[in-house]
Amino acid sequence: MTSLPPPQTPAPASFPSTSNTPELQHSINKTPNEHTIKIGQWEIETVKKPILNGKEIDVAEKSLNLPLPEMTFGNNSLSLSYSPSSSSSSSSTSNDKDENGVQLRFDSMEALSGVATGEGWEERVGGGVKVSMAEKWSSKSSSNSFSGDSPIPTKPVKPHDWTFSTCYPGSVSGPSSFKPSPTHSLPLPLLARQDPILDRILFYDDVPLFEDELHDNGESILNVRIRVMPHSFFILLRLFLRVDNVLFRIHDVRVYHAFGSDEIVREVSGMEVGYDQVKRHLEKPSDLSPLTDPNWVYQKMLSLPSAPSQNGKPWPGLGKRVEMLRLPRSDELGGIKDGLESVKI
Repeated sequence: MTSLPPPQTPAPASFPSTSNTPELQHSINKTPNEHTIKIGQWEIETVKKPILNGKEIDVAEKSLNLPLPEMTFGNNSLSLSYSPSSSSSSSSTSNDKDENGVQLRFDSMEALSGVATGEGWEERVGGGVKVSMAEKWSSKSSSNSFSGDSPIPTKPVKPHDWTFSTCYPGSVSGPSSFKPSPTHSLPLPLLARQDPILDRILFYDDVPLFEDELHDNGESILNVRIRVMPHSFFILLRLFLRVDNVLFRIHDVRVYHAFGSDEIVREVSGMEVGYDQVKRHLEKPSDLSPLTDPNWVYQKMLSLPSAPSQNGKPWPGLGKRVEMLRLPRSDELGGIKDGLESVKI
């Protein structure tokens, strides 16, 4: 009788071996608006520019059919390009990257395209937040995108999620894509380790994508951070939402890749907790400043049960999933090309 294989259980993503693996060469280039590192088969670039100007706002709002957040960094981005046939010591053309490589990208315009819009979006998508000023806020138009003190227009814009609660996970282009994986997880011990040599930070950036103060009644912030170490890179894209006296929401996208492996692991998770539940954990009830710290709020939310305070359809960002993308190898691509060349029409 043939014995069955043991059941699969979730295991951490590849934990890179540092004993026999030589450190990858890398080069860094920095300009006032762009920061780039080339390491192994990867080129990673962050772009940070001022918020959109008036003309750019008009174009973006027409394209998205959405009033933009007060501070929209529409030209900011984090992009990662993987070229199987290249390394930090050899160059490849952009055409090679487009045909054979994989690109990951995070930017504000793509993120805002995921904000719910249209009549009845609360029932169709879920996650509507109702407070005393909601109707006034939902009437916001491009004419008052810069200040909550601007007059409220008499003609409201089309309905939209005024909290900008996007569930954007980033975008992927190329021959590979993320697929659900019950057998992968992030290597948390590695990411928490702080070895001054093995885990030194070669490249770090924090890229703001948008911010809105919800007319001084909270805040909605989206930013993406990346750190590159000799053995791997790690990305955190976080949406932090605080609606005063109503709720907190956090939507996190974590991306991990160990150099030399052919896997990228992505964990997407979302939490929602009532405002008062978090507020009770303040050391000094009179000091509300910790409630504006996403990291402090996140740690408190981890210990609290998810308790949405709104009625209606739940916010779709709740829950957790783990996905894996398998990178194409240069030898695989070569085999594909050889096979195509042998085909005769």
